[in-house]
Amino acid sequence: MERPTPAPGALGTPVLPELPLQELECFAVLVHQLHFGRTAERLGVSQGRVSQLIKRLESRVGAPVFRRTSRRVELTELGRALAEQVVPAFERLRDGYEAARSAAATARPLRLGFQCAVYEPVARVIASLPEGTAQLVELPWADPFSHLARGEVDLAIVLAPCREPGLEVLMEFSRQPVYVAVSAARSLGGADGVSADELAALPLIEPRGPAPEYWRQVNAPRRTPGGRELAYAAGAATIQEGLSMVASTRQGLLLCERSTTYVQRPDIRFLPVPELGPTTLEVVRNERRPHRMAGAFVELLARHVD
Repeated sequence: MERPTPAPGALGTPVLPELPLQELECFAVLVHQLHFGRTAERLGVSQGRVSQLIKRLESRVGAPVFRRTSRRVELTELGRALAEQVVPAFERLRDGYEAARSAAATARPLRLGFQCAVYEPVARVIASLPEGTAQLVELPWADPFSHLARGEVDLAIVLAPCREPGLEVLMEFSRQPVYVAVSAARSLGGADGVSADELAALPLIEPRGPAPEYWRQVNAPRRTPGGRELAYAAGAATIQEGLSMVASTRQGLLLCERSTTYVQRPDIRFLPVPELGPTTLEVVRNERRPHRMAGAFVELLARHVD
């Protein structure tokens, strides 16, 4: 007769405590950053979520692990002791996990994240690869880096700049002048495009999402180079959503010249904004999650760009 499996804890079977991995990962990142905002950006979550995870960890531990003031975040004595044990162990756990992912990457397609559209040079490179070698993943307009940081894509072709820890810029290309999209019913701009004064008087639509502030300052600038302040009246998660808002309101949306060729609509006009600096695209990878085809893809792309 087959004997039943003993319940956990019975007959001396050890009971393993449940490890709060989310809280410990957040703790490990905050130990390095000592800043709730930067930790949120690194993890791709909200600052409120970081606070929630740390409070939950402190509740599980039974005492505070961080001391917070209005100016700084620092470890308590208990927090330092916990960090000495947890942070190296968590890094080893992450390294082992990433090594397994890298080994598995040799058997799957190269996942390419893109924003707005698959531009012609990128499409030509993909077409030149064996069928099924590359897989396209559209990224949100205002969340260029989270998917790459989480390993959901292998390369991201996104609007510059990228200064995220652990992400490496492999290539910069497609330098384009900036245009503003407005309703076709609006009378705006002259022979030279939209002036700084006209742009300052136009309510704009900004990207809505967790993009870092330095990225927003370039792609949704708060001021013109001449110092005119720009006003943002609404946000959109995607360029397509933003363009729908443009068509039905008196608002405008900034985007690069190349993008205007992919999103043509009869109810929208695209006007150059000479005073704003150009945008560029970057090919970015996660340093911890290399794909065997990434280098070859970038080499091919460099041959196809203007």
